[in-house]
Amino acid sequence: MKDRWKFALGIFFAVLMLQPLIAVDVAAQNPTKPTTMPTMPTPTPPTRVQRPDGTIFIRTDIITIMANSEVPMFHFWFTNDDNGSIAKFTLAYLALVEFEDANGDNAFQSNETLYYAPLAAYDWTLLSGTVETDGTTTEVWLKYVKGGVRASGMVPGIPEVDVHKTSAVHRFSDVTLQIWAHIYLTDYQGNVSDDSGVKATYLVQGNSELKMDIEIGNFPFSTNTSSVALQTLLRENDNTGPQNVYRHRYNIRERNRDVVGRSDMDWNNMPGNETRFEERTSTAVQKIDLVDETSATPQGFYSWVDQATITWPGGSTEAVNVTASYIPAGVGLAVYLAYPNFDGGSLLHDPSIGVYEDAAPSPPLTLPDSALMIGIGLVAVIAIAAIWRKRR
Repeated sequence: MKDRWKFALGIFFAVLMLQPLIAVDVAAQNPTKPTTMPTMPTPTPPTRVQRPDGTIFIRTDIITIMANSEVPMFHFWFTNDDNGSIAKFTLAYLALVEFEDANGDNAFQSNETLYYAPLAAYDWTLLSGTVETDGTTTEVWLKYVKGGVRASGMVPGIPEVDVHKTSAVHRFSDVTLQIWAHIYLTDYQGNVSDDSGVKATYLVQGNSELKMDIEIGNFPFSTNTSSVALQTLLRENDNTGPQNVYRHRYNIRERNRDVVGRSDMDWNNMPGNETRFEERTSTAVQKIDLVDETSATPQGFYSWVDQATITWPGGSTEAVNVTASYIPAGVGLAVYLAYPNFDGGSLLHDPSIGVYEDAAPSPPLTLPDSALMIGIGLVAVIAIAAIWRKRR
């Protein structure tokens, strides 16, 4: 009887040795199941690489970002997920729109459009650099600077979510637009303020969030009451693995509740279908999460501060509300950030993109490691079996 207990105990320990391998194999067969990435005690500084075609990559321990060299477009994914084979997302800046807020909701609907111009119709300059402190890179930055109308026409291959087919490309040719993006080594505390004080505060997560400063100036408002909307497109871009392209869901805020939508839905067939994003009143940072449909875990996000700053002629500043609306457009979720009239002045606003560190996917165990674990487990089982036979 004692020998049987020894044998059972041996089998138990052998199974314990094999259990980590079993867990890893299950994760490899289910790559969409997220696990918690351990927090590094000392984060690695962000790195920057530029390809000959001008494309720029920023990489940290947590997130990898690819910036398109021709138009303001960011692709982003988890660094430990090879080229975004499990979860890869895109934020593109598509258009400038002037609109008259006919229904008084402070948000954009396409049937309110006065003038519309796709940003792919303009020349763009992409700049980049780093900030160092005591020999350590503490920030990597990118800057898109809008130029004049492209002599060769629209940049090919850029998705379009057109509103009324109304083009104001030449009308907006002298508008100044810069998108200055920053990723920091450590968490960064920021605020929106004007001449009367601080109006909103926000926290940028170090090494996992790309914070942007959008600056718009010299806008040719056609009326004293019209507003400006910046059209963006948030979408999945899972193009490297054998998974469902539309595996994620958008967690959106509407009428004081969360609404979940698919990115391949299309509500863009009738003008005015854009829905106002309902702000969360407990925070100044509004957010759309990208949620994995299998695990129901948020993995990526697009966020913005609901306050912007207008600088008027003469230098005085005023904080104003930012209102968002959205519409599933078949090729992704079109999100419109709406700003009030700032005729003669300029506007500064702060959106962000990023990933949640604790939702990073677990990379599969490599073949050598897998073989080693299997070998150890088999040796243990064979040894126990041999002892049992010898004792019998």
